[in-house]
This record gives sequence, structure tokens and C-alpha cells, in this order.
Amino acid sequence: MSRAAQLLMLIASLPEAERSVTRMAAELGTSVPTVYHLLNTLVDAKLLTRDERKQYRFGLAMEVLSVAYAQQSVPPPELVAPLRRIIEETGESAYLTAWRTGNPVVLAHLSGTHAVQVTNLRPGYRGVANARASGKVLLAFAEPEERERYLAMNPLTAVTEKTITDPDVFEKELRQVARNGYATEVEEFSAGVACVAVPVWRNGMLMGCYTISAPVERYRKQRSHYLAVLRAAVAMLDEEEVAAEDGGGDGTPAASGTGGGR
Repeated sequence: MSRAAQLLMLIASLPEAERSVTRMAAELGTSVPTVYHLLNTLVDAKLLTRDERKQYRFGLAMEVLSVAYAQQSVPPPELVAPLRRIIEETGESAYLTAWRTGNPVVLAHLSGTHAVQVTNLRPGYRGVANARASGKVLLAFAEPEERERYLAMNPLTAVTEKTITDPDVFEKELRQVARNGYATEVEEFSAGVACVAVPVWRNGMLMGCYTISAPVERYRKQRSHYLAVLRAAVAMLDEEEVAAEDGGGDGTPAASGTGGGR
């Protein structure tokens, strides 16, 4: 990864009050003059801006990029690759879901290998986040304004008799998800089907979540295993990023059935 790209990622991960040039130089393992040069280059490109207090913030060009990314329906390949690992380890269908245009949207799915499988939700599916493990994860870890906006526009709808529709109960559920670091649902979206989902974080930002969907009986026996595999898939992203950075040396990249799941 280039130094400029590393710097942008670092700024994204740091609270505004901690974005001092000395801190950034230490984090990047480079000199203060080098960081100033990179910052000025990024300001010239309008990827960053500097306010009257000499604090660096993201600029207009970054806003254009972020909007374009949020409208992109095809996920980055590196986020999809761990789904194959999930299937190899569990035999169950696996999904990648993320926020897109204010909704939790299925971006990718891979079918499992078990003889009995649940019906797949196709990429592009959105809606009834309160009934889906992935929806609970994305809502629990979303910025408060984004969560409130979604819930204001999408009433808690019952899909099955087990779907949570009481706002107070659902709020409690989201707090539990945030504490646990994962979400589950058993027959809340489809009879006979259960899911478990974990968030995918990159540099302190919520990129989406991975979900395993399975028949209820198999889920009840294997839930702990499914959760461990999902967490290992997220860790796999960190390992690949470290390997890419190590390979570059100077900071450049190295060469290279039933129901519905959610």
C-alpha cells in the first residue's frame, strides 16, 4: 500500500482529536516532514482539507468516492474470499451483507455443500433487517443516526410469529448484539432456518457482516462452531492485509432445502 493510501486509512481510523502529525508519523514509521508532504499532496487532491485549527479532515473528493462506494453493488473480492473458507469449514451457505444506500443489502452469497440446504437469498436482497441476523449486526454497530433513520423508515415487520416487532424488545436485542459481538436469529425470518452473523471491521470502520444460514436442528448442534468459523474468516482479512504490507517492504503492495438465509 502506498504511503498516501496508508495515511488516508490511518486518518480514517483515528479520532479527530488524535490526528496530530507526530502521531501519524509514529504510526506510519516515518518522519514528520514526510507526513507533512503527504498531507499537502492529499489536500491538493481535495482528498483532505485543513481547517482553521490546522486539523485535517476528509475533503470533497473523498465524499465523491464514499458515495460511489456506497452505491457499488459488487463487493471487493477480498471481502468475498473468506466466504469460501466458511463453506469449507461448515458446509453451510454463507453471506456477505453491508449497508448500501441506507439499507442492509446482501452483496454476495455462496451455497453450502450439505445435502440439505436452505434457499439462498440472492445478492441485492434488502428489507426486514429486524428479522435477519445480518440486519441486527449492521443496526447494532451502525452510527446512531444511521440506525435511527433506518428504523424510522422501516417499521419492525413480522415475517414469522417469532420475529421481534416490539421496539423496546428490539432495542434490548441490539444492545445484546453489541455486547456479544455477534447476532443470531432462529426462525425469525423463515420457519426451520437459523442464522448467526458477525461484523466485519476494517480500520475501525464497519464494512459489513458475514452470516451462516442453516437448518435449525443443525444450527443448534453447531452454533459454537459456526461462530468460531465466522470470527476466523474476519481474522483472515487481517492476516491477508499484514501479509500484503510485509510483502511490499517499503509500504507498497506485494505482487500478487427450506426457508431463506441472511
